[in-house]
Amino acid sequence: MNEPDFKDILGLTVDNLKEGARRYKISKGIGCPLCDYSGYTTNIKGKSVMCSCEKEKFLKELYAKSNVPRIFIGKTIDDWNTRTDAHGRDLGMEQINSERVYKMLTYFEKNLVNILNNDSPTIIHTGNMRTKLQSLIFDGKVGSGKTFIAAVLVQSAIKKGLSAKYYDWTEIISILSDFDKKDEFDKMNEEFKNLDFIAIDGIEQYKHTHPQFPQNLDRLAKSRVNSGKPFVLMVSGGASSVSSSSGWNSLLRNCLTMRLPYTR
Repeated sequence: MNEPDFKDILGLTVDNLKEGARRYKISKGIGCPLCDYSGYTTNIKGKSVMCSCEKEKFLKELYAKSNVPRIFIGKTIDDWNTRTDAHGRDLGMEQINSERVYKMLTYFEKNLVNILNNDSPTIIHTGNMRTKLQSLIFDGKVGSGKTFIAAVLVQSAIKKGLSAKYYDWTEIISILSDFDKKDEFDKMNEEFKNLDFIAIDGIEQYKHTHPQFPQNLDRLAKSRVNSGKPFVLMVSGGASSVSSSSGWNSLLRNCLTMRLPYTR
């Protein structure tokens, strides 16, 4: 007696089932034409590998988990506009400074893994000074591109397989100033010790902070300095005015400062 096939049992062929599965994946946004909506392709060695469409989706999930602002997810350094500011206003003479910023961003991103591996390049800057490139401060007003820079550098680090995270300064202050957020502070302190790369955005001096804030900031800064790992700080009006603690001052000494383009 012959065994019944799918068509006999379900009234469907294998091709019908495959096409149904394909349509279902299309409706769920899985895959692309390149991988025939499976999410996987075959490389030159004949092995099944994740398709570029699924890789991009996976990366976007990592960006979101790393606190990258949603508006900048998927942006890269190449999206930096050297001619206009965030509001579309012409930079004029500040275009030269914007081009310098772009050049530094690409150079820093290119050498991020080398910096992490204690093989930092030496750069020549103000007055022919030679300094090992370790970490950066970007100082600028609202609309100068600070959040964009922090977001794209965190994403660049993740693309390179590094652990990275974006921090908002107001959230840091909230955690460092609240006795009831000790567990959150301890978690953040461990991240400052262990993450390969971090970016802190929106740093500015607050007139009134909780008495425990300077002490906790000092501890947090020392954790990052002692890790020896790179970071970037996004500052409005100078980072030195934020705190006079030894840990914070040590953190700043690891940085080169770049002024961002300014428009009225």
